[in-house]
This record gives sequence, C-alpha cells and structure tokens, in this order.
Amino acid sequence: MKAVDRIRVLHHRDRAESFISAMKFLADDLATYKHAVVLLAVHASISFADAVLIACLGQRSRDQDHTAAIRDLRALCRTRRIDEKGIAHFLWLLQRKTDFSYGDHPRYGHTDVQSAMLNAERFQTWVYRTFGEVKV
Repeated sequence: MKAVDRIRVLHHRDRAESFISAMKFLADDLATYKHAVVLLAVHASISFADAVLIACLGQRSRDQDHTAAIRDLRALCRTRRIDEKGIAHFLWLLQRKTDFSYGDHPRYGHTDVQSAMLNAERFQTWVYRTFGEVKV
C-alpha cells in the first residue's frame, strides 16, 4: 500500500472510531441524543467502509448513493473468497439512513436506536476481523 493510501485509510478509520466513541458517549442519554446517535452509527459505518475500500482497492466509492459501497465490498469479498456476512450490518444502516437523516416523522424509537448502535458495532468488528489492513 502506498504511503498516501495509508494516510487516507487511517483518516477514515480514525473518523469512524471517533463517531463510534461519540455514539457510545451520547447513548447514555438517548432521550436527548437519539437522533445524533443513529447518525453517528450510520456515518461510522460509511467511514469504516471507506477505510476498507481505500486499503484494499486504493479508492473509496465516489457515488452519492452509499449503497455503491455495498457492491464494492461484496465484490472485494468474492475476490478474496471471504465471508461477506458483516456487510449486512452496513446495509441495515444504509437502508435507514434517509429516514434517520431527513425523515419528517419520528418513526423510530428506542429499539431502532439500539439496533443502529448494534449494527455499527458489529460492522466495526467485522471490518477489523476481516481486513487487517484497516487495523494497522
């Protein structure tokens, strides 16, 4: 991996870790911060996906539709013949991103917020377990 790519990987990984840390910190007061917590969960996962794609492919998805990163991650897993089950956690978050970010109605409650946090943490675990390039 080129030095420039390594710097970019670390940037996206550190951003993701920061989002995860903030998510956990704010989770102590979900009544006040549930909207921030779900957005941090989503954006942590996007940053982890970016770190993986940069580390393994040299670039992240530039598509405005973040589900393009799902396609890239699946292709990477197939190429490396590795388990892609962890991508489901990222997909769960992306499927709710628009509602979490821009929804006009508070359609999600405590259980949804807890699920968002759990999916972000599980995606983080899968990334670190599957792509050592991101940990270093």
